[in-house]
Amino acid sequence: MKRLVWIVGVVFLGFSQAYAAPKNYGLVTIAYNDFDTSGVNDKEFAYSAAFGKQIHKQWYAELGYLNLFDFSNDYGEATGDALYLSLLGKASGATGELFYKVGVAKVDVDIAMQCGDGDASTVCSQQNSLAAGIVGLGYDYYVGLRAMVRIEYTHMSGEDSFSTNMFNIGFRYNFN
Repeated sequence: MKRLVWIVGVVFLGFSQAYAAPKNYGLVTIAYNDFDTSGVNDKEFAYSAAFGKQIHKQWYAELGYLNLFDFSNDYGEATGDALYLSLLGKASGATGELFYKVGVAKVDVDIAMQCGDGDASTVCSQQNSLAAGIVGLGYDYYVGLRAMVRIEYTHMSGEDSFSTNMFNIGFRYNFN
């Protein structure tokens, strides 16, 4: 809950300052995510929200939240989300911006699986905070004066054999 309050506060502060600072944007995406962590792997839909700022004519800094997975089956359940900071190198064109992304993330994973043998089955839980690296490639396509559609592929890999591959599609709104 504290994390959600922090994210809302950061986004609100970013939005409130958006008109005073040049080249700021907000982003929301949905994703198809293929994840693997601590022996749990699946394909799930995910979502994210981010705030970005142009720091140079060819660079953006982006701070965001990723809901990576919410997995459940007969043997257990797992949830994962991340806070990330990344740099986007961009090349602008007449129809949009091609970009690559490099960054770091703090991934929180919570796993509860059945463990034990025979009739004595118990639930084993594991909570981890992992460090992960991010690389990605994408394109922001202009659909209006301030609106863009983002298509992006992102790979994250980190501690304890954590990895995920996401294909994102989203909406980017440029504040100025």
